Amino acid sequence: MRSIFHKIAVLTLALAATAASSTVTLADETPQQRDERMAWWREARLGMFVHWGLYSQAAGVWDGKKYYGGVEWIQNSAGVPTAEYEAVLRPRFHPKEGFADEWAQLAKDMGAKYVVFTSKHHEGFALHDSALTDYDAKDFCGRDLAKEIINAVRKQDLKVGIYHSMIDWHHPDYIAFDNTLPHPLKHQRNKDKPLPVEGHDFNKYLDYLSGQVEELTTHYGPLDIMWWDFSHPSAEGHHWRAKSLMEQVRKSNPKIIQNNRLYNSGNVSGDNLSIFNPAKGDFTTPEQYIPETGMPGVDWEVCMTLNGTWGYSGHDLNWKSSETIIRNTIDIISKGGNYLLNVGPCPDGSIPEATYIRFHELGAWMKKYGTALYGTTANPLRGVDWGRITAKGDTLYLMVFNWPENNTITVPMTVEGTANAWMMADPKVASLKTEATEEGLRITMNTEYQNPYASVVVLQAKGKVIEAKK
Repeated sequence: MRSIFHKIAVLTLALAATAASSTVTLADETPQQRDERMAWWREARLGMFVHWGLYSQAAGVWDGKKYYGGVEWIQNSAGVPTAEYEAVLRPRFHPKEGFADEWAQLAKDMGAKYVVFTSKHHEGFALHDSALTDYDAKDFCGRDLAKEIINAVRKQDLKVGIYHSMIDWHHPDYIAFDNTLPHPLKHQRNKDKPLPVEGHDFNKYLDYLSGQVEELTTHYGPLDIMWWDFSHPSAEGHHWRAKSLMEQVRKSNPKIIQNNRLYNSGNVSGDNLSIFNPAKGDFTTPEQYIPETGMPGVDWEVCMTLNGTWGYSGHDLNWKSSETIIRNTIDIISKGGNYLLNVGPCPDGSIPEATYIRFHELGAWMKKYGTALYGTTANPLRGVDWGRITAKGDTLYLMVFNWPENNTITVPMTVEGTANAWMMADPKVASLKTEATEEGLRITMNTEYQNPYASVVVLQAKGKVIEAKK
C-alpha cells in the first residue's frame, strides 16, 4: 500500500486542478434557477436516512454497559480512545454481501424517493475508499461500501445523498480546535489525562476534511444531496471553511442540494425564520420534532428516528407505531416539509425486523394514497380537528385521522362554483354528498373506504378559507 503522505500529495494536486476550473456559486443563481434545482426535492417529500458504521458493531453496549439515546455517539459517551475503539470493533466489522441492495429495496418499498447515508459519522470511519486514511471500509474489509450503496440506490431509480460529519474523533488534528467541540478524550473517564493538543494543527484537519469531500463528490458520479453535520455557535461557518466547501461540492455537482448545518443557522425554527439564508444551505433540518405551523417560505426537512437512537441498538425497543410513523409523514408534508426517516442497520448491514415491518406498512399506505403527498404543497386553509390537508392546484387531499361518528367532515372554505369529492380508495370514484354550511363545506364520507391510519378524500373545488371564529 502506498504511504498516506503520497496519497495526500496526489489528492492535493487534484484539488488544485479542480479549483482552477469554473465555479458556479450560489451567489450567481437566480430564484428561478434555484427553484428548478430544488424542484425534484420539493416533490419527493419522503426520504430514507441510514446511520451505519463502526458504532453499529457495538450495538449500544461498551464494556458491558448499555447506552441509550444516540448510540452512534458511543465512543464519546463511553470516553473510548481511538486505538481501543478500533481494536474492539474492527474484528467485528463484516458487512454481509448484498446489504446495500436490501437498503435500496427497502427505501423503494417504503415509498421514499431519495436515500441519505452516513459516509462518515463523528467516529471518523469512512465507508468510501479514501486515499487519505487507512481508517476506512476498504482497508477494513476490502470493499468500497459507499460505492455499493450508491450503485444500489441508483439501481432503484432513487436520488442519492451523502451525510458527512465535520466532527472526526479519529483524526489527530481535529482535537486542536478548542474545548467546545465534543471529543471522547474530554470524557470523565479521561479526566486525569491532558488533551493531546500540543503539536496539532486544526487547519491540517480542515485540509483532510476537504480532501475526503472531494473524493466523495468526484469519484461516484453526480450526487443529489450533501447532508452536512454539525455546527454550534462557537464552531460554524468559517471554522469549517463552509463557503469553500459548499462551492467545492458544486463545482463537480452543480445541481446538488445541500443542507445548512455547516452554519449554526441550521437551528432555524418557527420563531426565527428570517435567519434562513439559501446561500448557507438550501434547506434546514428540524431534528426529532415537527414544527407546529411548518416553516413558510423556507425549504425544510424533518429527520427522525424510529426509536430513541440513530445508530443500531440491540436493546432500544421503544419503537414508534406504524400509525405514528404514517401520521407523522402526513403531518410534516401537510405543513410543507420533507420527511427523512431513519434506519439504523444491524452490525452486518441487515435491516432490523421492527424497522422492516414499519417501513413496509408505511409503504403499503403510500402505494395506495401517495398521490395525496407526493408533489403537493402545504395546507392552504387552516388547521382542522379531523386530520390534515395538502393541495395540488385546485385539488385538495383531505386525510382523516379521526373518523367522526356521523361520517362527515367540514372543510373550512367557501366554494365558488361546483365541488366534487370522492374517496381516493374508491375504484368507482363515486361522488360524495357535499353541502355548504356556515362553517364550510360538509362532506359525507363512505365508511367502506375507511383506513385505520388515515382515510383520504379528494376534493376538487375553488374557494376561500373560512377563518376560525374568535
